[in-house]
Formats: sequence, C-alpha cells, structure tokens
Amino acid sequence: MTETGHLPDYYFFGLRLRSHFRLHSLPAWPALGSDRAPEIELCFGETPDSLANPIWASPFVQIGNDRTALVNISSVARFWIHGTILAAGTTIIAVQPAPGAEIFEIETILLGTVAGIMLHLRSLLPLHASCVVLGGRAIAFSGPCASGKSALAAALVRRGALLLSDDILVTYDSGQSVQAVVGTTQLRLWPDVLDRLEIPWEQRLPTRLEHGKHAVAVPDAETRAWPLELMVRIESASPVDEPVLVRRHGLPALFPFKDLVYQREIGRSLGNAAREFRGLTALANGAALFSLRRTKDLNHLDQCADLVLDAFRGDV
Repeated sequence: MTETGHLPDYYFFGLRLRSHFRLHSLPAWPALGSDRAPEIELCFGETPDSLANPIWASPFVQIGNDRTALVNISSVARFWIHGTILAAGTTIIAVQPAPGAEIFEIETILLGTVAGIMLHLRSLLPLHASCVVLGGRAIAFSGPCASGKSALAAALVRRGALLLSDDILVTYDSGQSVQAVVGTTQLRLWPDVLDRLEIPWEQRLPTRLEHGKHAVAVPDAETRAWPLELMVRIESASPVDEPVLVRRHGLPALFPFKDLVYQREIGRSLGNAAREFRGLTALANGAALFSLRRTKDLNHLDQCADLVLDAFRGDV
C-alpha cells in the first residue's frame, strides 16, 4: 500500500504529519512552515497484539504506561502509537492493515479514534465538535454522537461558510481570544442528510465498507486558526416540536464534559485533567455559548441554521 514518489506533509490539527501514503481528508502542510520538523510519522508496519500493563483499556483501545497506544479495529487495521510522545521529537503511528482493508477505511479510523488519542498524548484538548468559518470567525457545534454536528456544519457550508473541521476540533487560548484550529477537509454525513442537502452521488465518498456514512469534500478554510465566536451545544434529550436556541453563560453551559471532550476518559487517564479544565474555562469565557434543542426532522435543518446565523449576527 505504500506509495512511491513525493507526497506532501499534512496539517494534522496543528501538528505536522508525514505520511507514507496519500491522505484525502487533511490539508497539506503550508510551504511557509516547511522548516518545522514533522511531529508525527504515519507508516505501515508491524504492530503488537496488545500492550503490557495498560493504564486504560477498552475492547478497541489500550493506553500504555509509557504513553504509547494501540487501537485495534479488527476489520480495518491495528494502529500503534509509539516513539517520543513529548513536545519535541517525532511520534510514530504504525498501521498494520487487515486483509482486504481499504485506504479510505484506514483514513476514517485515523481521523477519528486515532486522532483523538494522538491529541491527548500531545496534551492538546480535542473537542467532539464540527466547526465552520464565516466572515473570519468560527462557529462550532458540539454534542453527543449522531446529534447533528456535521449536518449543521454542512447546512452552513451550503450558505457560504468554510469547513474548519469535522467531528474533532482543537482550540487554544491565544491570550486575546479562543482560536479554533483547522482539522479535516471533508464532512462525514448520513444518507438522509446527503439527500436533504441534495449532494450528488458522484460526490459521496465511502468511509467504511458496509457503513452508511459518506465523506463529502467541501470548501475549507486555508488559514490555520480562526477566532471562535460561537459554541453551540446540541441537546439530544427532551424532544421539541420546533428548534429552540438559548443563550447560555459560564462553565456550566458546557456540561456534560463527557459529550464535549473527545475520548475524555483517555485524556484523564493520561493526567490531562488540569489542562482540560483550563481549556474549557477559556472556552466558556472566550466564546458566546448557546444550547440548541433540535428536532430529528431534517426539514427543520434550515431553521436550525437560521437560528444559529441570527445568533452569529447578534440578533439573539
């Protein structure tokens, strides 16, 4: 599977990634930053069956006491994160594909589970959020799985916004504002959303074999970080007949943290609790916070987008 010839380095949520095979969902590393050494190297290679004495484990993930990690998705690949997991030096992500696995499946796992773990290991704060840029300011949507984060991002992209990242978002406090960092360049959407947005079949790219979601390439933000103006928390409980957007304030507006921080238990097992608190406090103080109670009816998707845009323009 390894490609020959020149491949670009990629911008991986603020980190420089050098890959031995072509990726389609990450922006290329900017030429002006070519003197910065890669923090991550992605390659094919042998991986262990398991880690000795993991400090955290699930059926698919193990975190080692030496800050290594193993992700095992048996139908796709095993991913072994090892090497220097510090501020300096290169971290290796070795990929051992399963028989018959496709590159697009490997990339899907890489930019989900593996990315979340990698960011926690690097002491960054990955949020479970999709984000777009409009008028030079960022709007993020967070919420539980299948709550509609990507669908709302897609609705705003259709109205002229640029995609910043889908499903995982890294933010940091610049001292003047909370900055949202460029992540992925594709949206992953369910078929009913694709149909509602009238996305042609030829633009729907597979993500996993026998999996309903498809990826769609959309216009993406070229600048690497943007000030985060709005954080919209999507509530999945208490169904409503019409979408409702409500202004919230302070750190409690970000509860529950388990829905906001991607793979939160892994981050806390690595000792990142204090860093998490600082990052979420900066987010609560630096962005306008809203909660959105939405219906499951996709006919209300445009109405949800209208509510968010009204808040963005200061009409709420």
